[in-house]
Amino acid sequence: MRNLVHAALLSIVGVVSTFAADQPLPRYSLSIYSAAANNGDSLFAPSEPEPGTPGGYAIVRDRRQFDLKAGSNTIQVNDVARYLDPGALSARPIGEGDGVDIISQRFADETLSLDALVQAHIGHAVEVGVSNGASAGVFNGTLLSNSGGLTIQSADGRITTLTDFNRVTFPDLPKGLAATASLRWEIAAKKAGAATFEIVYPTQGMAWRAEYSGWLSSGNCALALSGWAQIANRSGTDFHDARVKLIAGEPHRAAATPAPRVMRAGAPMVSSALQAGDSGSAGDYHEYTLGNPVDLASGTLLRAALFPAQTIACQRQYVFEGSRLRANPGMAPISDRGYGGGESPPPIQSTLSFKSERAMPAGRLRILETASDGTPEFTGEDDIGHTPRGELVTMQLGNAFDLRGERKQTDFQIDKEHRTLTESFAIRLTNGSATAQTATVREHLYRWNQWNITQSSVKYTKRDADTVDFVLEVPASGNASVTYTVQYQWSESFK
Repeated sequence: MRNLVHAALLSIVGVVSTFAADQPLPRYSLSIYSAAANNGDSLFAPSEPEPGTPGGYAIVRDRRQFDLKAGSNTIQVNDVARYLDPGALSARPIGEGDGVDIISQRFADETLSLDALVQAHIGHAVEVGVSNGASAGVFNGTLLSNSGGLTIQSADGRITTLTDFNRVTFPDLPKGLAATASLRWEIAAKKAGAATFEIVYPTQGMAWRAEYSGWLSSGNCALALSGWAQIANRSGTDFHDARVKLIAGEPHRAAATPAPRVMRAGAPMVSSALQAGDSGSAGDYHEYTLGNPVDLASGTLLRAALFPAQTIACQRQYVFEGSRLRANPGMAPISDRGYGGGESPPPIQSTLSFKSERAMPAGRLRILETASDGTPEFTGEDDIGHTPRGELVTMQLGNAFDLRGERKQTDFQIDKEHRTLTESFAIRLTNGSATAQTATVREHLYRWNQWNITQSSVKYTKRDADTVDFVLEVPASGNASVTYTVQYQWSESFK
């Protein structure tokens, strides 16, 4: 955690150094980490997060100015993130800060809520409104308890417990409660005057993720690909006129400490008038800096462009996997003849592959395609991981409508004396469309890790240690088949 915080703080300093010298230094600078690295996907849901740890991760740099008196000062710093890590918080006076010392600090996360206000007013006067038939009215008195309802004692000594009420009016705001979380500092100043402080802390409740849109052209496979960043703020505080840097990568973090109670978030809003430029790297991570300061209110979603549309070559492929079992990692080969069989044949999957000349942070990719009548139609979507520039991206579009596959075991033999197992398959693909299709039959050799294909009717390509691909040309309104035999061999006896 300390190494991550240190690296992130250096990254924030880098953000400030990229601004023009004549620009005023912003109050807020934020480095927000991608949701793929910190389990923050729930932050993007339209409803408020469930109680508990909200996920997300960001580093906040906040500059504040306070008027101090000579001697001891007690300062309450409001509007800090609800989920900040007080153990990693750093605060220091800057500029004309000589002779100013922070003696102690305390993080107060008890924010305004009905429970907090009621608990703070036990023993004090309250006014409770009730609108429930014969019980409707206003009750004034001293609040005695909030267990099983609100129990109040009126001026004449009578005790009333209210379990169905619609309004509670409190006489004042108790000391220590605020609309947002706050820090309380004890500061020693040698002389009176204004002092500027820099506060830097990590917080949960903020994250971003990439959203990609792709448009497939008709004819040759070409993809017009554009990328967006969706930024979520459910930290419990607003950041006005903030400089924002988005970090894409997988930083390691230590186990999280218990999180405070969740604060209610406002309704999400979306903005698409922002542009995020690729500003290089921070250690092992890619970074994108928003071109203009933004207002990032708590409970909102903002959208910024990562890069404009680029047209790249792609490849559409149909893949039939009769079984998705992988190589047996045990001490002996699998000798049960029926293992891996007996299931209904899975659908043939439609996939799309391409290579981007830009690094692609993890996110969701949605594909549109021009239909025969010229209208754009949704073709499919898939989640992709962090992908370096030039690396192959393969996504699932959906299941093929007109293609069907079947897989049948045609032979099975075990020779224990020679420690071999031989198995044969026949696989057939059927095409119900009026257009010929090319499809890949993907076979996983799952019985043992030492194998050899001794016969195949179609040339195969070894994909990895236990996977081979056969490519079939399936004619229109026709079918195509492949047969093969695989022999497994081992060096130790087994029963």
